[in-house]
Amino acid sequence: MINDTFSKGLNKVIELGGVPIRVLYLKQTIGSVWDDEVSLSQSGAVIWTSGLVLPLSNKWGSTDSLLMEQGKLNNSDRKLYVNGSLLITGSELQVKIMIGSNTIGTQYSIIPDGIIMFEVAGQPIYKKVFLRRLTGSILGEA
Repeated sequence: MINDTFSKGLNKVIELGGVPIRVLYLKQTIGSVWDDEVSLSQSGAVIWTSGLVLPLSNKWGSTDSLLMEQGKLNNSDRKLYVNGSLLITGSELQVKIMIGSNTIGTQYSIIPDGIIMFEVAGQPIYKKVFLRRLTGSILGEA
């Protein structure tokens, strides 16, 4: 019951301040000869949803600033809040996220270990995802 309240609250925040995002799933295939021969190809449908995009916080002690001090995040990285039910992780799954409309959006990749899921009573409410802007394609993408 309380899970529904949190989910509805998050959905309202995203409705008011969110932007369109496109989630493109890429399946990872490892070559049969060498372990380092990895290729990525589109897998499944493209999903359009909404998310809340914010710049990183440099407030002392915040998760963002700690990750920046550790060298895991750059000042130009972004954080994205999405519904907890959105599939964005998996052992053979890579994800490209476009923020904005289909014609003028900017593409991002998820930073390794850059997803934090928030749950209530074992139910995923939302995910905080750290993104880095892509200037080309992801390594191995076909």
